[in-house]
Order: sequence, then structure tokens, then C-alpha cells
Amino acid sequence: MNNFYKCFKTDSIKPAEYNPREISDEEFNKLKESITLFGMCKAIIANANGIIIAGHQRTKAVKSLGIKKCPAFILNKKIAVHDEIRFNLMHNSVETESSLCSISNADSLDFGFNEVENSKINVTKKGYGSIVKEICKLLNKYGDFDSVIIDEGGKIIHNSDYAYSCKLLNRNLIVYKMHNDKVPEFLKYINSDYGTYNYKKLGIKPYVQTHCQMSRNLETRRSTLYEHYVLKNIKKDEEILDFGAGKKLYINLLKKKGYKAYSYEPYFKAKGTERLDVNATLADINNIQQKIETSGLFDVVILDSVLNSITSNDYEDYVLTSCNALLKQTGKIYLATRNKASSESRLRQARSTDKLRNIEFLDKDNFSAIFRKGVWTLQKFQDKNSLNKLLNKYFDKVQVIDKHKNQLWAICKKPKRFEKSKYFKALDIEFNLEYPNSYKHNKQKKIVETILNNH
Repeated sequence: MNNFYKCFKTDSIKPAEYNPREISDEEFNKLKESITLFGMCKAIIANANGIIIAGHQRTKAVKSLGIKKCPAFILNKKIAVHDEIRFNLMHNSVETESSLCSISNADSLDFGFNEVENSKINVTKKGYGSIVKEICKLLNKYGDFDSVIIDEGGKIIHNSDYAYSCKLLNRNLIVYKMHNDKVPEFLKYINSDYGTYNYKKLGIKPYVQTHCQMSRNLETRRSTLYEHYVLKNIKKDEEILDFGAGKKLYINLLKKKGYKAYSYEPYFKAKGTERLDVNATLADINNIQQKIETSGLFDVVILDSVLNSITSNDYEDYVLTSCNALLKQTGKIYLATRNKASSESRLRQARSTDKLRNIEFLDKDNFSAIFRKGVWTLQKFQDKNSLNKLLNKYFDKVQVIDKHKNQLWAICKKPKRFEKSKYFKALDIEFNLEYPNSYKHNKQKKIVETILNNH
């Protein structure tokens, strides 16, 4: 393996401008302690130009300890920045043990790093197909990039899924052989978290989230929220607002059927193009403002697949505060968002069938970064408890429905009432969101005043 180096100069390795993981001082000190006790038994992974792809914290730790050389995989070709970020995310999520593997004739190997032939890799249990698929993608695209750790008997104690993937692709494997008496303590250290994902440095703008909009056609790809709950319960004398209406297929259908239906979509795309139609958004704002001025707030607000596409917890608050402000005291909200169970079930799949992705890289707030159409986007996941806790901040009566592996639904009534300053901040932002090139239409003043006059 001509891209693996047992002793690579640490001053030749440079950190990437973007690293999606952050580490606390306590975690960093524990990482240094681990390296002092066991040495560098896991290699750094760097681009052909020396920029770190994975192992930022380990590199920082060895330099802090005064170590001048460390094991490293140096990829044979320079990787584009967006692939570099994707690789980092994948690498930090696929060092897993869903398979069981071992190495034959381990007694003949030296302690430390060794290269073993593919025929020496034994598989007792196959790994999860979703994980193995991601590892195989990386191996096929970038070449060898990782290693495993074994005990004296050849049992792989760390990173067995990488070994299984190498076996499938008929690739040799870098193995680090460890003394048996060190294994129990090592496993305590290696199973600790050394950093968490943080996507703030990506600087994702709300308008790129249009790439996350559901592609629906009212025939084969329908809204589960509308089909299961909205259409079965709304009445023609109710005034209805679809907040974040996307392509407006369902809300326009309601209008045609005679419902008092309104829409707000800040990033509506002109039909057949990727162009954001600001005039359509301004028409939405004008229609909502006139309606509230004439007959007051709404009986029903629909929030379909919006909460999963917010870019921060702050925007999550702005969305829910705005929906709360738009509802009558007797009104209700129907909403749907992504179920965290879907990401967990894909991770455990024995076979991988998802052509787009199989692993979500969740940060502490359950955001996952996904690269779509040349830009990074975010998705947020909820479980039943977290969604219930969130919605109870805005409504006194909350019903969360968990009957679908991909989505959670909720029906909320009795909106809590907040200070006008809180409403103003949320509404002023939500009805004047940023567009490309930092453009804002600045036409939100009248609708914000009209809503606030009803509180």
C-alpha cells in the first residue's frame, strides 16, 4: 500500500479550513492521554496536498505532545473540497463494528502496523449493508484510507466493518496488532466521544433549503400529512394557511375545491426553473395581510415538512412562533417532520437499497448535512419525545403521532400567547428572509403590523 506511511512528518500535515467536529478541553485531554498510553494506533488521513481529511483532533493532540512523526494515509489524488467534507463526515461515522472479522496467523505479525493479504481476512458475521456500502464507495473512489486493530489472537477489536469491506473488494488491509493486556483499557478509550459534529461553519443559507423540498405530484408522491390528517378534517368554513407551501400543489387543490385556502412560500420557484420567484412570495404576503385585516387570524395552519428543513434552532423558533402568531386562539396546526427512526433504521439495514444515501451524520441537535446539487443543505430529525417537548413550548394541547418510520405527525391546539416583542422578531424575519446575493425584499412591515394588531 504505497499511500500508507508508518512515520509521516506531522509538520507536513495541515488542518482543513473546515472541520465539522468540535472537541472540548476535557475530551482533548483524554485523547492525549490515550495516545500517551497506547501510541498512535490509528492513522491520520490526508489529501495529496497534506490537508487533513480525517484525524484533525488526533493531529492536534500529537503535535501538542511534541510527537514529530505519526502514521498516515496520504491519498493518491487531491480531492475537491466538497468531497473532502463528505469524506470527513463519512469517515467519522463508519468506523463501526456491525460485522465480526479476524485475521489468520496473527501470531506471525509484528506488534504495531502490518499489511495483511486479503486471503487472511476472515468474516464470521456480515456487517450492515448501509455502512458497508458507504465504506466501499470511499475505497473505490479514494483507495485505501483506514486500518483495523487486532489482539494477539487476530480478533479485530476496532473497525471490523472496514475489514469486511476490504474483504468484499479483494483489497489488502493495514492491521495494528496490540498486546492483549492493553486491549480492555484501550476499548474504554476508543469508545469515548472525541468531538461532536457542528455544521455552523458551513454557513448554510435558508434559500438553499429549496433543494430539500418534497417532489410531489398528487398521484404517486403524495403528502402523508395532507392525505392522512388535513384533507380528512378541514372544513370549508375554516380559513387555512399552508406555511412553507413548497410547490403549492395541495393548497391550490383546496382553493379549486372552494376552501378558504392561503399559502406562504418564501422560496417559490417559477415553474420549470430553479429561479426563485420573489413576486409570487410578495403576492402571498399581500393576500395573507388583506385576509387578516378583513377577517382576523387563521383557523388552521399547515406546516408540512418545514421543521426538518430549518437551518438552525433559532429558525425553528421563528417558524413555530410565526405559526403560533398566525393562529386564532381556537385554531389548530397540522405538521409533519422527519422521524429520527428512519436514519437509525437505514444504519441497521442488512442490505442497502437507498441510491442517494444510507447514513445520516447527526450533530448534538439532530441536524444532518447533505450535499445536493452542488451545495450543502441541512435536515433536522426528531423523535416523538423531542418533538412533543418542542411543540409544548408553543401550544397547550399537543398530539404527536408516531406511526410512520420516515415521518412524525402532530396536531396542536390552544396556542400559547407571547410578548409582542417575541412575535415581532420572528415575523419580521420569516416574512423577509434572505435571498441569494444578500437580497431582501423589505416588504414585511405591513403584514407584521397587521398580525400584531390581532394580539
